[in-house]
Amino acid sequence: MMKVALAFFIVFCATLLIPLTHCYPGEFTNVIPISRRSSQSKRGLAGDFDVSVARYEQQSVYQKYLTVAPEALHGIFPAPENDMEDFVQSNYVNEVKPDTDSIMEQAIGPVDVSDVLLTMGMTDMIVNDVDMLYYGDLAIGTPGQGLTFDVDTGSADLWVPSPWCGSSKNHYDGSQSSTYVDQDRRFAVSYGSGTVYGTTASDTVSIAGTAVLNQTFGVVYRESQDFQEYPNDGILGMAFGTIAQSRSSTVFETMMKQGKLKWPCFSIHLARGQETGSEMCWGCFDPTKATGPISWFPVSHRAYWSIPMSGFDVAGERTTFDEVIISAIDTGTTFCYFPETSATFQIPGSKDASTTYGSGFYTYPCISKVEIGFLFGDSTFKLHPDDFNLGMSMYNPAECIGGIFAMNAAQWPTNLAIIGDEFLKSWYSVYDYSNGGRVGFAPSVNNQ
Repeated sequence: MMKVALAFFIVFCATLLIPLTHCYPGEFTNVIPISRRSSQSKRGLAGDFDVSVARYEQQSVYQKYLTVAPEALHGIFPAPENDMEDFVQSNYVNEVKPDTDSIMEQAIGPVDVSDVLLTMGMTDMIVNDVDMLYYGDLAIGTPGQGLTFDVDTGSADLWVPSPWCGSSKNHYDGSQSSTYVDQDRRFAVSYGSGTVYGTTASDTVSIAGTAVLNQTFGVVYRESQDFQEYPNDGILGMAFGTIAQSRSSTVFETMMKQGKLKWPCFSIHLARGQETGSEMCWGCFDPTKATGPISWFPVSHRAYWSIPMSGFDVAGERTTFDEVIISAIDTGTTFCYFPETSATFQIPGSKDASTTYGSGFYTYPCISKVEIGFLFGDSTFKLHPDDFNLGMSMYNPAECIGGIFAMNAAQWPTNLAIIGDEFLKSWYSVYDYSNGGRVGFAPSVNNQ
């Protein structure tokens, strides 16, 4: 059955062993806003919950992770040569004072950085009040060709549709760019929302006014129909380059190599239920998006942004797993997924809904306001009840669908969970290449 005082500190760089004097509002310049748009459906009349959306993503998560994750969990990566640990240590960590990590313990007031944050209005199309997709603008080529990209911490490749893709969306035409180089290598990758095929190329990628030179990416000539249902033109992979199917550094890693970033981290704020406000901060931490300090967790492997998770917290009662679960923090996935043997935690009145909705689905009383949290380290990190509740069951209006799904034991690794936007809307997340790689959570302004 289904079963974070300190006055807020100014910037994330203090936690990276970097002197505070290096950090001030004028340095929050590499910021790209992300907008979110959900699938095409509207709220149903017979039932609040759209099972087709949930079933589709559940199957897509299998496809997205089973290609690489089982081996990655054992330290076997497609492109181990892309590991950035030595580079980050030499070019970032060794250049700062070793004792300045204590700065994060100082009380520093919040600062207004709105004059340097780039924003843009976007459309939010919703399925039953569920935010399904967060995407932002990049430009590729010389002159730049503007396209939109799903920002995905669960994959490591950048790809764009070509004029020959057969898509009605925006596309990238290398023949119109003076800096385009055809690498003529085959490219194919599966995501949670489909599969794409093409070849690799390199060109200039512009992000929030910063030019990234000679970035390798996939130029897609065929994409599955799934991508036609979403507003983004391509995918911007933000996981570690060790799992890149192109066997090339990610855009963020290339930016570090080219000295485009002050700090080796990026931060993501996902807004809840509004058309604007979501943001990605490149090489920075935006203090206006959080209401407290960061809690840090080391990555298990420099592949996915995966961190150990020890259990659930339901209404203050903790249940620990028999074995520690490796949880991949994935902005490219909407809901949360757990191994079948671990996705059992008690909400009073909850029921197995596999016979009505399919394997891995559960219902619970809609009137329940029980708080559910995940255990990272010794702390509980809660999901907002509105994000956990995916809507009313069409079979019983008193029952709602919970936003945690079980993955079939015969297909899914017993120690892998996927933590998606449902959780991340409550926590401003920071992805740090230093300290061996780590993920940080700070309480989001969404929950004020």
